[in-house]
Amino acid sequence: MNTVYENSFIVMPKDCNYMFPMIFGGAFMSQLDMCAAACVNRLLHDSECDSAVTYKYEGTFHAAAESGDIVFMKATVVELRRNAVVVTVRAEREKRGNPARDHVADARFVFCTKKEGKFHPHGLKL
Repeated sequence: MNTVYENSFIVMPKDCNYMFPMIFGGAFMSQLDMCAAACVNRLLHDSECDSAVTYKYEGTFHAAAESGDIVFMKATVVELRRNAVVVTVRAEREKRGNPARDHVADARFVFCTKKEGKFHPHGLKL
C-alpha cells in the first residue's frame, strides 16, 4: 500500500510575490496540495475509487522559501476515514550553496474519495 510520497520543486521567479525573492503563499500551498494529492492518487491504486478531491486544508508556514531554493516535501497518509483520506505534508528548503535543510512548512489535508464522479467509500485500512 502506497502511504508515502516525496517530491520537490525549485522556487522560480514566477512563484514569487511582490516581496521578491519570497515565494507567494498561494504558490507554495499549491505545491503542498499537489504533493498530498499524488500521495492519495497512489494510495487509491489499491481501491475501487478512481479519484479524490481536496476537502480541507490546515497548515503553518514556519519560514519563507525564496527564488532558487529547492523545496523538498514528504506526504504521509496518517488516517483513513470511511470516504476520506488524511495526509500530512512536511516541507524543508535547501538554500543555494548550502546543503543543510530548514523546516519551512507543515500541512494537513483531508481528501474525499470518489468513484465515477460521486463520493464513494475507499474501503482501505492502514
